[in-house]
Amino acid sequence: MLARVLWRAGATHHCHEPFEAVYWGGADFTSVETALARVIEIDTGDRVATTEIAGPATLLMKEMTFQLRPPEFRWLAALANAPVIFVMRDPRLSATSRLRIVGELSGAKSFPPFESGWPSLVEQVAICRDAAVPYVIVDTGALRADPDGVAAKLAARTGIAIDPSALTWPARHDLQLCAPEVGAMMGGRDTAADPFYRRVLASTSVEPPDKVDLAQAAETLEAAGLGPDLADWLIMHRNLRSDPNFAGKD
Repeated sequence: MLARVLWRAGATHHCHEPFEAVYWGGADFTSVETALARVIEIDTGDRVATTEIAGPATLLMKEMTFQLRPPEFRWLAALANAPVIFVMRDPRLSATSRLRIVGELSGAKSFPPFESGWPSLVEQVAICRDAAVPYVIVDTGALRADPDGVAAKLAARTGIAIDPSALTWPARHDLQLCAPEVGAMMGGRDTAADPFYRRVLASTSVEPPDKVDLAQAAETLEAAGLGPDLADWLIMHRNLRSDPNFAGKD
């Protein structure tokens, strides 16, 4: 969702999870170079060679925290010429969403706690803090509850011009974010209909928060064997919302 805001705010190209093939398929760094060499042109949805991009361009790189080891994160963060934006969500919501999707992909009843992304998120924020790398933390729940307010805070912290028009957009059913050559590495993943992004690509704006029974979500995670981990993730989430670079309010 935040990527869609940033596309509207001026990003012209998108590089989607360049370390995906490394994490899921055991590929070497050549796969990362390949991902960075052919990126998605947002206006057309085509994958284009970066060497052939004419004129001014802005590249948004999106990656999952758990797919990056610390040296890889440091390398990726060093490429940025704007503050690194960390995106999080109430862990009861993010984890139940992941549980549903991995079930759809492979029939799995749970997932490794590490793939929640929370331990890596905390680690990467600490790396930025220790290395004086500028960063911002956005909670998508806060963004959905107060789009104008959170977008304004994000703009102020990043220097990216985000006006109200960036909060609406046309549906983009045509976009295939996951590269075809790595799309089949997660279970039975359907590369033509990536379940992780169907809803956001079909959306036309930042949508209000869904009405979710958080207690029921916690029970679902407990039944999947993730109850003790959820307790840790909730603490991490609360602490990150208190970070001085959090773009939102409690």
